[in-house]
Amino acid sequence: MSQSGKHCLIFGASGISGWALLNAAVNYPTPTTFRRITGLCNRPLTKEAAQLPADPRINLVPGIDLTGSAESVVQALREKVEDVETVTTVYFCAYIQTGDFQSLRKVNTELLRVSITAINEVAPNLEAVILQTGGKSYGVEFPDNITITPPLREDMPRIPEPWASNIFYYSQHDVLKELSQGKKWTFSEIRPDGIVGFVPGTNAMNIAQGIAIYLALYREVHGAGAKVPYPGTEKSYRATHTDTFQDILAKMEIYVSLNRDKCPNESVFNITDGEVVSWATVWPGLCAYFGLEGAAPVDNGIPIEEFVTKNKGAWDAMAKRHGLKEGLIEAQNWKFVHFLMVFGDFGREYSIEKARSIGFQEAIPTVKGYETAFERMVAAKVIPPRA
Repeated sequence: MSQSGKHCLIFGASGISGWALLNAAVNYPTPTTFRRITGLCNRPLTKEAAQLPADPRINLVPGIDLTGSAESVVQALREKVEDVETVTTVYFCAYIQTGDFQSLRKVNTELLRVSITAINEVAPNLEAVILQTGGKSYGVEFPDNITITPPLREDMPRIPEPWASNIFYYSQHDVLKELSQGKKWTFSEIRPDGIVGFVPGTNAMNIAQGIAIYLALYREVHGAGAKVPYPGTEKSYRATHTDTFQDILAKMEIYVSLNRDKCPNESVFNITDGEVVSWATVWPGLCAYFGLEGAAPVDNGIPIEEFVTKNKGAWDAMAKRHGLKEGLIEAQNWKFVHFLMVFGDFGREYSIEKARSIGFQEAIPTVKGYETAFERMVAAKVIPPRA
């Protein structure tokens, strides 16, 4: 194997963002940019099961417990990660879900602190750390308390207390600011809007998979050509936002990690598909992929989770017929899908002028991003074929 190129390490490699980084780093920006591509994940995962390229540079490493001490993570990295001392680039996408804001902040801030402290100890050639955050930084969880004024820009101040104390992205940024002082490496924070994509396992915040399961089941129950009212409100149907396809996100994170002269320490960048959309502009295209006709909301429409639960027998029969993975309906976070599609009823689009100003020009039509994710789900036996 060539000794040229960089060695990237992805914390949280089996999630929607980490998977996209593994997939993109093989060829972006060139096929020789990375000599090694190492992904850390909780559970055992093969490249075949993850629908990843059969590339010898990709190494999936399960079983490193990031909730332990920095010392224990240092030992695990040295024992399990081949050539860990050559790591040059870190992408941090790891996340642990908890039941309340304060524990979420404590757990995920400590997760980052331990991980970066450990990799700093074992990788003397570390150059860049990329932290992925998101719209929580703009207060989008609290639209009833915080004034959301789009387009949302990176130089906007942090939201006020008491809500600011609920944003673990703030404390994560502060931890990296502290840890990077006096080091050779620098860090940047990347903020996607709602991420659209494929993940080989389950993902707590995967709206594309929830929509795909719903529409595939809707076609099974009502037949091709059926009209599908948007399962939300008229207000949420019309609200503007900016989705982020996982490949665009991965390429942006790689681009920022490789262009440190344009991205100084502590820099923050938004990233989206490149267009402002609403469900009104996107829903018809998503339904069309499944041979259905997307329509505006109706009064007393059936919520997604209620429809799926009511028709689970039809899903089970279809899943058996097409050899689909088991347990998908049960594993899907339907409350997250419902929240985004019903309560995301306010304008919250991002500005990506800053990303464009450093030379990142990648873009994709939002519906095309969904379609690519759907095709990946078909290949992974998550949903039935399009025809």
